[in-house]
Amino acid sequence: MMQSLFAVMNHHIAVANNPLVIFFVVILTTGISVQADTFQFETVEFRQDSSLETITHQPRAGSHVKVYMPNLPYIAAAHAVNGALVRPAENEKGWEYDMATSHRVISPTLYEFTLREGVRFHDGTPFTADSVVMNIEYFKRDPYTFTKIHLVLERAEKIDDYTVRFHLNEAYGLLLYDALWLLFYSPAYLEKFGWNGKPFCPNIAEAGPYGLGPYMLVDGYIEGDRRTPTAELVRNPYYWDKRSPKVERITIVMDTSPEEAKALALNTEGNIDIAPIAFADEMETVFSPYAKLMRKKANNNYLARFNLFTGNPIFKEPEVRKAINRAIDQHALTALSMNGEGVPTLISLSEGFYGVKESMALLPASPVESIYDEAVRTDIIATLDSYKTKYGYDEDARIPLTIMAQESLLYILKDIKFFLERVNIDVHLHIVKDESEMFKNNLSAIRHENEIDFDIVVWPNFDWIKNPWGTFFIYHSETGWSTFEPGTDDMLDYHVNRFFATPSYAEDYVDTLAGLTQHLHSQNYVLFLPSPFATFAVNKEVVYQPRSSAFYPLWEIEVSDLHWSVRDGEYPTEKLVPIAIEAPDERK
Repeated sequence: MMQSLFAVMNHHIAVANNPLVIFFVVILTTGISVQADTFQFETVEFRQDSSLETITHQPRAGSHVKVYMPNLPYIAAAHAVNGALVRPAENEKGWEYDMATSHRVISPTLYEFTLREGVRFHDGTPFTADSVVMNIEYFKRDPYTFTKIHLVLERAEKIDDYTVRFHLNEAYGLLLYDALWLLFYSPAYLEKFGWNGKPFCPNIAEAGPYGLGPYMLVDGYIEGDRRTPTAELVRNPYYWDKRSPKVERITIVMDTSPEEAKALALNTEGNIDIAPIAFADEMETVFSPYAKLMRKKANNNYLARFNLFTGNPIFKEPEVRKAINRAIDQHALTALSMNGEGVPTLISLSEGFYGVKESMALLPASPVESIYDEAVRTDIIATLDSYKTKYGYDEDARIPLTIMAQESLLYILKDIKFFLERVNIDVHLHIVKDESEMFKNNLSAIRHENEIDFDIVVWPNFDWIKNPWGTFFIYHSETGWSTFEPGTDDMLDYHVNRFFATPSYAEDYVDTLAGLTQHLHSQNYVLFLPSPFATFAVNKEVVYQPRSSAFYPLWEIEVSDLHWSVRDGEYPTEKLVPIAIEAPDERK
């Protein structure tokens, strides 16, 4: 059934809830022509998404889907290739069992897991408790350090072939979230590569039959600091769930530019089937002959942290950082920079995580201020002026501030620059070539070895652990990701360690989260920016529900009878009609 434009735009306009956004949405999507002082609207017809009609929920021979992963591909694809005790899920706790089938907490320092029986690695090697013990031994030799698991986990103990116990040296509430990243590798892989101990996350260093996941990597490699332009995945014949995955072959595309990937997804078949897109590209996606727009309320955020190591020393003053945050209008950024596709936050922390909304409700209400209120603007400028003499600036000088980020964030950086320049901050945008260059300078600043001078670094922080720790990790003073020198914020160390020790099911979890959040809000270590929705262009004949995080559940993808990889002949002309827009999370 066809629909008029105005019916399908209701969801989009309701999200924006801003007169200017509504006005531009109507102009961009109705083919307005102006005659004298009147508007003439053309009616645009849409069709319903028919891709669900011919899917089988079973593996489909010959099917092939190509997925564009420009951000954190080593996280996005990890659970498609590897297996762990648990894997990410769209439920309240954020995980579901994978290689484990159950667990029990014997004590705060002793966890027992029952393993799934009959599981084999890609090369046919059986997966048992011995596999878990071996992987943990290798992990302990060269671990990741973005949580506290490398310090807390003492050993894994085999009880029987399908029961294993984790021994901890202190209470640790993040264990089941760390378990997402305690990925298991075959003995052949461990003997060849071990664990890499990189600050990102371990992953597959080369193609081969090394994992437990629904797909096997047969070409390319994907790690945090090195990757091939593309990677090829094929269905794992030994996977424990014989109904999954549904698609026989997946190509992961990583090094194409966002603009080229969008063009391929929207205007061609057989090149890109799934691609994240910018908010500004939503309307073009809606009217694409081959793609449909998919939107998802997400747990992602923008991390924009101050460089308190080698940056301008004036930003070490909490009151200066607070003044800068007061100048940034999150509601305007959400409505205009992000086309309404996001939610303002207290500390750049999504309310989608368990317990966050409840903890926020315990905090003192913050006044809603606008830079367009002259009294507010004057007060912010006065605060900044009061520190100028201390740091060698003339009274009428503008305070210089350099923001380092990738080009993909220019759409929001330019508006941040506009707000800050209204309070006499001289903003310079330093755009880096790629993600690796940004992280290299970000991580080396703590050692005073960064090659690029910057005061704030901004990156799209996709939820990678299904827990607020995905934002909090930069406040852990004992890691290379720390935002400040160890010993400079003892109160924050206290709150972080309390958070580590408190599992999400504990009675005092919400209070613990509230205490940490309140301290972070008072210190203004980051710019407080909205939490963005996830927006995707998806081939019209692909059934795929984006996640609220960085993970891509490739094993859930299905294709219809009309998908380019399985059909005969050209794509039917009637299917080129735009598909009606769905609100975020509307499709189940």
